Amino acid sequence: MKTIHHVVDVAAAPGVVWSALTEERGLAGWWSTKVTVGPRIEFTFAGDFNPVMKVTAAVPEQEIDWRCTGGHEPWDDNTFRFRLVALDDGRTRLRFWQDYAVELSDDAYGTYNFNWGYYLESLRLLCTTGAGKPFDPNA
Repeated sequence: MKTIHHVVDVAAAPGVVWSALTEERGLAGWWSTKVTVGPRIEFTFAGDFNPVMKVTAAVPEQEIDWRCTGGHEPWDDNTFRFRLVALDDGRTRLRFWQDYAVELSDDAYGTYNFNWGYYLESLRLLCTTGAGKPFDPNA
């Protein structure tokens, strides 16, 4: 199976990045403006792309893992791993992986990879400027 992997250095402390990955306000600030955090994290985008994630592991300010439990069939049972490492200069290195449970076309991987690049940049912007560029399903 294929894996998408990105590494982003964020000019913010791990606690800031952690909040953006775990709190409703943070998630709404970089991925989708419509998100509900409860036993599952439910994201609303458009059409058939409305992923529902379950947190499967978490170590505060260091790592969080999600598993897609619904809302977008090509992602069913995919795992998403975020790893945070504090750098000596006060920045945080964010490592991200999406591990696919089912083989997809190269074009599908290319599209998802491009989109993750965009949204991880949105996350970086949120953590460094206070404003990301999340998808707005109401626009």
